[in-house]
Amino acid sequence: MKYERHFEPDLKECPIVVIESDDWCACEVLPNKDKVDEYKRILAESESTAFYSSRLETPADLQRLFKLLASHAGADGVPPVFTAFTCTGNPDFKAIEDSGFTLYKDIPICEGFPPGWNGEGILDAMRDGIDQGVWCPEYHAMLHHTSPRLWLELLREDSKDGDLARKLFALGTYYQGKHLPEYHGYSISEQMDFIVTGFERFRQAFGRYPAAAITSDAFPETELLWQAMGCVAVSLKNCRVNSGDVVVYYNKPWNMQDVYAHIGDCRPMADCAYLTRNVFCEVGTPLEEVLRTIHNAHRFYKEPAIISMHRNNYCSLNEARDEANYGRLEALLQTLDKEGACYLTSAELASLYVRGWSVRRIGQCQLFRRWKGDAKVPACAEGLAPGAHWLPLDADLTVKKDYQLY
Repeated sequence: MKYERHFEPDLKECPIVVIESDDWCACEVLPNKDKVDEYKRILAESESTAFYSSRLETPADLQRLFKLLASHAGADGVPPVFTAFTCTGNPDFKAIEDSGFTLYKDIPICEGFPPGWNGEGILDAMRDGIDQGVWCPEYHAMLHHTSPRLWLELLREDSKDGDLARKLFALGTYYQGKHLPEYHGYSISEQMDFIVTGFERFRQAFGRYPAAAITSDAFPETELLWQAMGCVAVSLKNCRVNSGDVVVYYNKPWNMQDVYAHIGDCRPMADCAYLTRNVFCEVGTPLEEVLRTIHNAHRFYKEPAIISMHRNNYCSLNEARDEANYGRLEALLQTLDKEGACYLTSAELASLYVRGWSVRRIGQCQLFRRWKGDAKVPACAEGLAPGAHWLPLDADLTVKKDYQLY
């Protein structure tokens, strides 16, 4: 694929850090620790290694995370922010079982969560984080890493894997320990139905459509549909792990991945930039390794640092591990603050690459950024120097186009 480059950052002046975190709102494993022993027993009987400790976040989890983020600030005074890739639906287990595993039904996050998962107040807490400028939801999936069609087939299947799937289903679990890629087996029109539905649910939950999307289940046509729906950022076009190697995981299709794409590459026929992940701060990654990889991104590769994290870092069935991850995040941000980092969201970064400016609502204001003096900006921002500026909510952010329709 041929890419274009539009605008470039000055990383010496603005050492950019983006924190991307996946899997929010997904009810995929267990609602609480009460069923852990039964879960492990089922896995052991099935000789499966599928154990995964992620749990649904609570308002208290989110408030703790927001408080930590809000206690820090980048060189421009803006606090660090999580680009929180969010799932917009979870299975309606009763309706699926009543259909004999022939019909998939789910519960949109804007209408609640499956019984027993105690999701009350999550969206209100997230909206509060958006107003504080420390939380920016974006689009991840409807059913996380799971094709409803493949899952139903598995639940009906007379096999060892089918038996395991039904036992996990009885616990309220859809995670199988392997990818059943979300869009697998679906035509382009069916994928479009998925995406339109998921984006509309996102709008109902957060008051806007997504500006960025990510999943390692996407096919090439999937990302085109995201772009047609208005996404300015397609994240995870590839990833460079902390060792410096650009990788393709054998257990993920990543059919949209291009190992030659770079952060900020633009699609000629779409107002969209591709982003890659180049720093991994996951469970067990030492702080020193994370910082070294961020410095390599800035100084050696001359790129913004786009950090990969997951909800499982902070919301798991292992409280001691969660505490350690909170401590690592605090130490990481303390160091980055001192080094003059500038914290952006995925959509802000992509927008800066595509058009030289970006805007994000924070509370009753809009954070406007621009990189280059020659970028075509809204009239209300003309004359503003490169950097971060605050604009009122009613500022006119339209830009006159250079073409006419005949």
